[in-house]
Amino acid sequence: MTDHFPRPTTDLAHAKRDIDAWGYCMLKDALDPGQLAALRARLSEQLEAERQRGLTRRFPDGKQLVVFLLNKGQVFRDMIFHPGLHAVVEHVLGEEYLLSSYHAHFAHSGSRTAFHTDQFWMPPPTNEAKETLMKPGSVTRAGNRGHHVGGDATMQPKTIAPAVVCNAMWMLTDFTAENGATLLVPGSHLSGRQPDHDLDGDAPWIPAIGTAGTVAIFEGRTWHSTGENRTGEPRIGLTTNFCAPQFRQQENYLLGTRPEVLAAASPELLKLIGFKPWQGYGGYENGAEWNKRGVYALGELVPDEGVGHE
Repeated sequence: MTDHFPRPTTDLAHAKRDIDAWGYCMLKDALDPGQLAALRARLSEQLEAERQRGLTRRFPDGKQLVVFLLNKGQVFRDMIFHPGLHAVVEHVLGEEYLLSSYHAHFAHSGSRTAFHTDQFWMPPPTNEAKETLMKPGSVTRAGNRGHHVGGDATMQPKTIAPAVVCNAMWMLTDFTAENGATLLVPGSHLSGRQPDHDLDGDAPWIPAIGTAGTVAIFEGRTWHSTGENRTGEPRIGLTTNFCAPQFRQQENYLLGTRPEVLAAASPELLKLIGFKPWQGYGGYENGAEWNKRGVYALGELVPDEGVGHE
């Protein structure tokens, strides 16, 4: 029975209980019909323009991305400050966090599953002997994403890593079991390990079913995957991925954000994409409160001749 698993709700307290218990929640009617129409129209234009220029990002597994949406329309920038979304993200990550990536995500006919978590790169905690099971710099996408590295005996359920990522999938079309709705395993965020295609195909995968305008929010340890699209139409969503401020973002907003977007950006947006240093990290050495393009840390100096100290 899945009746007790998360369903779309407008009750934020209920959504927070869901994500604590099951690793994900769903907010109903997060986007209204006008927002949905505007988002789909802008995305369609962008998709066609990128196709014309040979910039399409479509993959053999049936998935397609339009990346760095922060640059690609005001309508995308407006929606990332949805108050319900941020109430849940703050509940998971705390008061400070960053936007890590912002993509459109298409599941085309024939799309295949790819089990993973969004913090596959997080090394497992030490074992009872305080031994480091994996060096942080040895984690690789090919070797760790979608693979359970190490035996179950190395996992300590009382010492699993915390959630340091929180992701949201905005449904621009209806998400159904037939068209590739995001699959999740309720409670997997507390398993202490990564999913594996060879081991976990028969895990209790649940499709996040919702009407267009719903947003599914899941924390970084939750097992998930794109579902298999068995229809002739693409399933379309937008993903807004957030990370704790200690971690590197997936998209480099300090370098990649266009000047016109920065010129119009609010302090809230600038902070969210990393232009405000955090606890002495992510900033320049000159002690400025905000990072700015074209402002650099102090360089190599030599003393002026004939100038003494007062």
